[in-house]
Amino acid sequence: MNLDTLQRTLTIQNYNLSRRYKGKQEITVLYVRLSQDDGTQGDSDSITNQKAMLEKFARENKLYNTRFFVDDGYSGTNFNRPGFQEALGLINNGEVKTFVVKDLSRFGRSYAEVAFYTEILFPKLDIRFIAVNDGVDSETQDANEIDFAPFRNVFNEFYAKDTSKKIRAVKRAKGLAGERIAVHAPFGYIKDPEDKNHLLLDEVASKIVKKVFAYCLDGFGPNKIANKLREERIPTVLEYKQKASNPTCEWHANGVVKILERPDYLGHTVNFKTYTKSYRDKRKIWNAPEDWVVFKNTHEAIVSQEDFDIVQKMRQQRRRHTKSNKVGLFSGLVYCPDCKSRHYFCAGRSASPNQERYVCSGYRSRFIACETAHYIREVKLTEIVLTDVNEKINFLKKHEKQFTESLAKRAKTDQQKELKKAEKRVIEVKKRVNELDTIIKRLYEDNVLGKLSDERFEILSKDYEIEQSKLKKEVEELESQLSKQKEATKNVQKFLEIVRKNTMLESLTPNIVNERIDRIEIHKPDKSSGKRIQQIDIYYRFVGILDGI
Repeated sequence: MNLDTLQRTLTIQNYNLSRRYKGKQEITVLYVRLSQDDGTQGDSDSITNQKAMLEKFARENKLYNTRFFVDDGYSGTNFNRPGFQEALGLINNGEVKTFVVKDLSRFGRSYAEVAFYTEILFPKLDIRFIAVNDGVDSETQDANEIDFAPFRNVFNEFYAKDTSKKIRAVKRAKGLAGERIAVHAPFGYIKDPEDKNHLLLDEVASKIVKKVFAYCLDGFGPNKIANKLREERIPTVLEYKQKASNPTCEWHANGVVKILERPDYLGHTVNFKTYTKSYRDKRKIWNAPEDWVVFKNTHEAIVSQEDFDIVQKMRQQRRRHTKSNKVGLFSGLVYCPDCKSRHYFCAGRSASPNQERYVCSGYRSRFIACETAHYIREVKLTEIVLTDVNEKINFLKKHEKQFTESLAKRAKTDQQKELKKAEKRVIEVKKRVNELDTIIKRLYEDNVLGKLSDERFEILSKDYEIEQSKLKKEVEELESQLSKQKEATKNVQKFLEIVRKNTMLESLTPNIVNERIDRIEIHKPDKSSGKRIQQIDIYYRFVGILDGI
């Protein structure tokens, strides 16, 4: 709870203070709390023992109209606990006379919030606060114990902080060792009863996950997938886990997206996807994917790597909604080679299928200058792509060896060009980095000898260090580029595996298109010959353009 929240709460309490005198303050709150961390200390802090102690204390001290409020399994580092919030509701209504806890640590382990309630709110509302084992009783006003209470609160908070640090260290060690650190199994799996770090397929839930991916591969977006799941009366993730007897099946797009973007379905254990800022703030914050720790093939996959990659690619391609609510077969794949803008799929409610088309978005843009509003009708593009795909399938069947050798040769040629270019640039960059090291060293020596002022040294050294940092980053990017080039041979085999799946195709589906095609470039039409001639470049996944092969 921050200071603004505390102030707002205090304002509400001041309002309730005036209400208190209109009613009776009779209830004696007996509050008990136990977290998972506290449970390791033994039975002395158990819910049962706390209840017995408080009940006995109330009876012996003639505290009547007692009512228990229990928070079992809740941390004391914040006060957002159902049992305490329920008691707070009675306090707001002016119904509480006494608030009793076993000790201050049971009340809470946040010094600021404990102090707010015990030193500000409860005194204002004339509520008696008792911490039995700590000897704190606001009515008797034992000076020694009252003065020492804030220090107990600080110690309790130190304990929570230290415990949190130890738990984080243990979890990190487990996560880096490949153990699953998530509390619950991902939807689609169940924990192996014999090994909690191993996952088993949930036969029913895994079919729902496969269905979601299949719908996406068929060209449906998250909203449409959610609609289809609702129509099919499939329980939501939460309803399935809770085994709801009468599920509402109210799927939403964000729930679908969480399934589509989860790498666990590839059969991998993925640790450290989220983190919390501190032991006080329990909000989960997503780590960048590069900070995740992934252990591959730890359990059975629900989705293949190929399908998962296609889905992620489709998710990255923003698709423009049309008035007819129709999505084009090639939406997100069509580009202009001149202005590099995407072609929008245009389909009005009254437009016939023959009028649906892809139009360059750069022509009407205020920021991108494209000379003509070139377009292509979808029926024509479908015909061109289908013909080209079938030609590649037919050629591969008859001349697979020649096809493979040709692709491999081209990949090797491209790789050699890139290697020579990159290697030359790497040599230049590294030479300049070494020069900068020498320059910075000389600047430092001149500064020490008094030949260069501190101000001038700081300005010059900063500029050189910035340049050096940029050059080092460039080297990293070049090395990454070269690494990708080495994957060219593997990519040829991946493409061949995709093409071998089918015989001649009679039609195209979103799945077939996204599985085979990376992008399509639509050139401006050429009418110099008196006829409208338009060049179409089809870039296949893994191998690029295949013209002349």
